[in-house]
Amino acid sequence: MNKKYTPKELLIYWLEEIVIGLNLCPFAKVPYMNGQVRIIENETILESDQLSFFLDELELLQQTPKAELSTTIIAYTKNKDDFSNFNDFVGLCVDMLIESGLEEHFQLVIFHPEFCLEDTNPEDLTNYVGRAPFPIIHILRNAEIEIALAGNKDLMSIPERNEEILLSLSELEAKKLFFYL
Repeated sequence: MNKKYTPKELLIYWLEEIVIGLNLCPFAKVPYMNGQVRIIENETILESDQLSFFLDELELLQQTPKAELSTTIIAYTKNKDDFSNFNDFVGLCVDMLIESGLEEHFQLVIFHPEFCLEDTNPEDLTNYVGRAPFPIIHILRNAEIEIALAGNKDLMSIPERNEEILLSLSELEAKKLFFYL
């Protein structure tokens, strides 16, 4: 693509065209359309600052009614860590979630430009289910996950359906959709 995207525009593209557009997460559209998804960039480089930013966002989400704010997507736009190192960083965030006693209320989902499912070839198109333009931590409310799960009888088929969707893309379609990788 010839257009130059700002990080925020790229995040919105990813959410609208990949996550919602390909329906990789069947639960994402409604809160996004209702304006209940907070998309925030973190431009800090130091891990301590990134952790502090994460805690601030967690506190904001905790203190905001779910009718106003369903979920938060934190994009670490200056984080150049590889997938393994970013995964370790997310482990620290999970530890902080547990230490603060909030693990019953929230959970984290990780996205990364190099996202790779266990036991897959990094080039496998199925890995694109977790590939985003930047390293991302998605903070989800457990109560909302439970509601979504209760309303979806075919939950276990989502990974298989996502694999089928991604594998059905031609090489040209995949390059066009995931131009940011």
